[in-house]
Parts: sequence; structure tokens; C-alpha cells
Amino acid sequence: MPVCAIAAEFPVRLQYPTRTVDIILTGLEGGSIVFRPVERDTGGRAFLAIPDLLREDVAVEFIFPKAFNDAIKEVGQGRAAQALPTLGQYVEPLTEYLAMSEIPGNMVPVVIAYLDALAAAAEWKKATEVALQIPLADAPPVALDRAGELVLALDSAGEAALTERLQRKLFGLRDLDLPKLQSLMALANEWRRRGNYLRAFELYRKVQGIESPLRVEARLWVAYSSFYLGHEVIPEVFLEVLPEMEVDSEGYPLCELIKARMRVREGDFPAAMRAAAMARVYADPTDPFYAELLHIVATLYTELSITEAAQTAHQELILLFPNTTWAAKSRELLTH
Repeated sequence: MPVCAIAAEFPVRLQYPTRTVDIILTGLEGGSIVFRPVERDTGGRAFLAIPDLLREDVAVEFIFPKAFNDAIKEVGQGRAAQALPTLGQYVEPLTEYLAMSEIPGNMVPVVIAYLDALAAAAEWKKATEVALQIPLADAPPVALDRAGELVLALDSAGEAALTERLQRKLFGLRDLDLPKLQSLMALANEWRRRGNYLRAFELYRKVQGIESPLRVEARLWVAYSSFYLGHEVIPEVFLEVLPEMEVDSEGYPLCELIKARMRVREGDFPAAMRAAAMARVYADPTDPFYAELLHIVATLYTELSITEAAQTAHQELILLFPNTTWAAKSRELLTH
């Protein structure tokens, strides 16, 4: 942890498993919190090492006045803009203590509440600045979840430069545990659903690079996203490094769909149909790619001049997934 001197002081309660201690937090130095007694400031300072606090299962609770708590309530009542001046008064100095994020307590939830208020008030630049200060690799997983929600909100708001800044931070995270990998996976899935295959590809590739139960699934989605990015070789490479997949393996249908996609691109429609048919047999209608799979099967029937089966597959797609882009494509094909 870097050495830093912090001027802002906060009343804090250290909650040990069997006792509580009230102090005035005055700063961080090296790997320790710096504090003084609550009663009066005699100029002396004491230190507690953060690793010791973690080892002793201590929670750090920042104590805020009623005005702060009232502002939090205002945010919940839809008055984020009105609450921001009060929230900022207390939370802006608090961000200087974010190096303590791995210690349990209310600091990160308070910063997240401020972040949510900024987003609700469309204060996108300030929200991004706050999110960039959070040490997401050390903070609780909820902080990474909120950063992911913010980057998507920035994208929806058309804030391209801010979106890119925050996405770069997320992509640059290191040494992530499983809950945080799951957060990145969820964000990658949302980018994919939005059709932003490059950002999805980046995050899937990051997740698959770390040993975890998500590795195989992430590699499949890397190959999938790579196909949509127009890569010629990468999809095959990532499929080749997968373990042997049995038909009842969780990722088997997606793997076969990707193979079908690649064979279609090569013009090998019989091979594509074999892969797509296997994917359809073992896929579940709740799979996120099932509508696309039905569309591929329908178009392959057309390519193979099996007209009646093609129409049936298009109609099934429209019936099951009427509001998808794949259903729209099928409607268009059926009317021509």
C-alpha cells in the first residue's frame, strides 16, 4: 500500500468480534491506519496495521451525522440531485481512504451509494472519477458489480470517452477471485447482448486466462465473439484448446453452434447443418443463443433446399422469441 498523508478526519468505530473501540481516523501511512483518541487531540498518533485488522476480523464503521443519512434517504426517494451536495461533502474526503477497501465495514457501501446518486443525477464525469478511485480488485464484489452497471449506463448515455476509460480499468484488473470473475463474466455477457463484441471479447478473454470454473464457458464465448469480430483463426484456436466435450457437457451446444457458424462462413452447408443439428438436440430453449440457433438451422435448411423444414424452423423461432432480432430476420425471410 502506498504511503499517503490524509488531512480529513472521520469518527470511526472499530468493531472487533468481542468489543468496539471508537477512534478518530486521521490518515493512512504505509500499511496502517493512523488515528487519535476521540476525547481530545494532544498531537499524538497511533497506528494499526491493516493486515492485523484483517486477521482479527475487525470491521471499520464510519460514523456519519443525521444530515448524511437524510441525504441517503433522499436518493431512495428519487431526489438524487438534491442529495448530492450533502453526500459529496462527506464522501469526497472519504475516497482518500479507499485503500482500506478490503477491510469489512460501511466505507465501500457509502461510496457506492454516492456513486449511485451521481449516476441517478446523470453526473457521468464525476461518477466515473469516483469509480476509477475504487481499488476494485480489493473491494467487495459489489463494488465491481456497480462499476459494471456504471460502464453500461455510460454507454447507454452516449458517453463514449468515459465508457472507454472505465472499461480499460475493468480490463486491467489483476488477481481476481471467483466472485469478481463472475462479475466480469456478467458484464461481458451484457456487452455481447448489446452487440458490442469487441468489449465482450476483451472481458471473456480475461476471464478465460485465469484458472476457475468459468474458464471453459469464457473460452467458448471468446470464440463466439471472435467470430462476430470477423476473425478468421481465433475462433478455431480457442475451440482447439477446449477439453474434450461430451454431448452432455454444459458448453457442448454453444460449441457446436460456433462450429456451425464457421462452416457457414466457409460455405460448407452440410457440415454446418450437422453441427447446428447437434447443437439443437442438446441445447435448452433458455440458453441465451437458442433463438440464434433456430435461425441458423432455418437458413441452413433453405441453403440445402429443404423448404418446408426451413419454414417450420422460422415459424418456431417467431413463436418462441417474437421480440428478438432473429425473429425479425425470420419474418423478413418468410415474406420474401
